[in-house]
Amino acid sequence: MSDHEERRKAGVEKPLLAFSDARPAGRFDSETAPPWTPPATPDERAAFFRQHDHAAQETPEPAESVLEEELDEADVAELQKRVALIEAELERKVQERERRKVTVETPVPTPEPTRAPAPEPIERQRPVIDRPAPEAEWKPLIDPRIAIDVLRGSHKLLLVSTLLGGVVAALYALSLPQMYVASTDILVDPRNIKTVGDELTPGQLPTDASLAVAESQARIIDSSSVLLKVIDRTELTKDPEFNGTLVPTGIAGLFAQIKDMLSPKKASDSQTLQTRVLYNLHKSIAIGRDAKTFIYSISVKTRDPQKSASLANTISSVFQSELASVQSDAARRTSDELSNRLADMRANVEQAERAAADFRASRDLVNVDGKLISDNDLTRLNDQLTNQRAETMRLQARVQVLNSATSDSVVSGTLPEDLRSNTLTALRAQYAQARQTASGLSTQLGPRHPALIQAQSQAGTVLSDIDAELRRIRSSLQVEVARSALQEKDLTARLAQLKSQQANNSGDLVKLRELEREATARRSVYEAFLLRSRETNEQEGLNTANVRVLSEARPPLDPAGTSRKLIVIAGLIAGFLAGLAITAVRNFGRLLRLS
Repeated sequence: MSDHEERRKAGVEKPLLAFSDARPAGRFDSETAPPWTPPATPDERAAFFRQHDHAAQETPEPAESVLEEELDEADVAELQKRVALIEAELERKVQERERRKVTVETPVPTPEPTRAPAPEPIERQRPVIDRPAPEAEWKPLIDPRIAIDVLRGSHKLLLVSTLLGGVVAALYALSLPQMYVASTDILVDPRNIKTVGDELTPGQLPTDASLAVAESQARIIDSSSVLLKVIDRTELTKDPEFNGTLVPTGIAGLFAQIKDMLSPKKASDSQTLQTRVLYNLHKSIAIGRDAKTFIYSISVKTRDPQKSASLANTISSVFQSELASVQSDAARRTSDELSNRLADMRANVEQAERAAADFRASRDLVNVDGKLISDNDLTRLNDQLTNQRAETMRLQARVQVLNSATSDSVVSGTLPEDLRSNTLTALRAQYAQARQTASGLSTQLGPRHPALIQAQSQAGTVLSDIDAELRRIRSSLQVEVARSALQEKDLTARLAQLKSQQANNSGDLVKLRELEREATARRSVYEAFLLRSRETNEQEGLNTANVRVLSEARPPLDPAGTSRKLIVIAGLIAGFLAGLAITAVRNFGRLLRLS
């Protein structure tokens, strides 16, 4: 019987997934020695590890080539059979767990999935017991107690790395300069002050226009034109902090030297110096604005609190002056452009008016009180003709009434009042008197009495006089009707003549009105430009910018930036973490083996 069969008979049947069981006895183990049992507690594992390291130092391990020679084909076959059984057992447990999960989630019973058959061993069929295997106990990859023991053994390294990190951080913190930030707040209203009109400021601008104006003004604050004036006013070219002659010390100085070595070399002329100062000043400035306001915060960060406050206030003052100068220059340019255009516009107006006047004179289109004489004559003749026609109709109506009037109508008083003359009134009174006398005598005298006959004769004479007066009035009215008709005819003829003349002059009138409209339009534009030129001329010396300083910059009491204590604390933490990393890298293999 071979050694492999003896080991298989001597071995004890174990569950397939019992990875923590004792390993089978090899050909290098003693047959009388008890089976090997792994240490159960962390302390036992640590003691075993130390004993194993001590034994490894005394007795060298056999070479891999010797072990490979000892393995034979029977061992390989045995390992293959055990691997196949382990895979079958694992697949059965996975399927059983999935079946339990589906049963818990859905109460509807489902058929049990078909269990994959385990592969048959090559030499011997090992029975598989269908029983629930105990769940494996969860164990961390690295035991915390072992890790703590390792850290205790490396406490000197941790202490040194922590102190080293703190010292480096302290040196770096001491080498960093203390920076002071001073800020000033200004309100810049995009609606400029109006010098003309009823309102002091114009109405509300649209949102997009307001934001565009706000961003433009923010760019003016840190523009080169403003900062160059600040440099000239404060003489920053002589300040070592801005002209680049200040060399930092300590670790910060080392970093600065490395940065200078990596950056391109700088020229040393005056123009480059001014550019360097401008660049450093631009880096020291921060412009802030709230999203819903037009309040700008101008912050300056330098090594000196007084310098920070002075620069912030100077930038605010120069910005206000620059904004006023920009608006004054815009008003001056506008005034100059308008003045240059006024001469040409005046000449154009005079030319248009002269053309209209010449055309009117050449066509005999005389204008009086804004109207042509022909138009006035036409209107007047039309009114006269209307009145004459009314007069003719009135006279004709009187003639018709008189044609039907008799002496009886006069005596009876039925004649219209406007047709009664003084003569008719007197004759009517005489007739009434004679009629009354004849009536009185007829009662006293006989019909053939001479007195009665005389009285009746007088009454008849009065009636004859009334008829004669009526004929005279009728004849006079007919003469007036004829004269009125003649005047009406004359007015009608004159009106027709004027209308014909007006029709002939219609083309000339259209041309004249076109020339007058052109002259009027040019005159309106010229007057508007003239008024605008006068207004902009007066606005050149006025500051219409609506800017107000809300709070001036004051020297700060405390430096800005990260505290030195925080830097030291961060250095200590970084050093401690670096020590932990070094310890973990050095003892990672030991931690895995012990765990």
